[in-house]
Amino acid sequence: MRRIIDLALALMGLATVGALHTADAPAKSPELHAYPGGASDKAGPTYLPSLDPGRATWLPVEARNHVTGASGPAAVLLGVAQEKGRPRQASLRILCFDGATTVHTDAEGLHPGPWAVSVKVSLDGGRFVDGFWQPSAGGSSLELSGNRAIAFLANLYGKAELRLAVVRPLSVPFLITFAVSGAEPSLRPLAERCQWSAGPALSEAGR
Repeated sequence: MRRIIDLALALMGLATVGALHTADAPAKSPELHAYPGGASDKAGPTYLPSLDPGRATWLPVEARNHVTGASGPAAVLLGVAQEKGRPRQASLRILCFDGATTVHTDAEGLHPGPWAVSVKVSLDGGRFVDGFWQPSAGGSSLELSGNRAIAFLANLYGKAELRLAVVRPLSVPFLITFAVSGAEPSLRPLAERCQWSAGPALSEAGR
């Protein structure tokens, strides 16, 4: 039986529910249900995930937009953010509502503000590639949507580690690291529902 999970506390261990708002539903977090065999709900607020590239844990969930009533598959990946050497919990959330794909990333203390932010992307220790992410409607997370989101996710296929360097004005870079192995099978339900096969060239990711 599917169980309603408070993603803010059970899956992510984040204290700020605002970090879970979808782009088109900033006032409420999406209602999420675990698929059979999904994630445990024992993660506490001090939990930091393993970053062993061979142990990536994609959490399959079902999300519902409280404003539009739309529902669809989603996936959550936990990671670790570092600012001035201090580790904090981070998340990467992928949503598919009404055929539209959105990627959100957030972390404790990120606070991106209302403007687009420079986010440099590195895969498997490679060079960082410049890009820009938009703030979510609630201003608590950064997001990519549409073709840019699809291209970003497709670039994770076959990779083991994702690093995002969030460059904020008048502050040191905020480095977020995720173990992303198994991205292709884990994201297949979203790819099928949102028809990623008709998406853009991979080189458009994050631009």
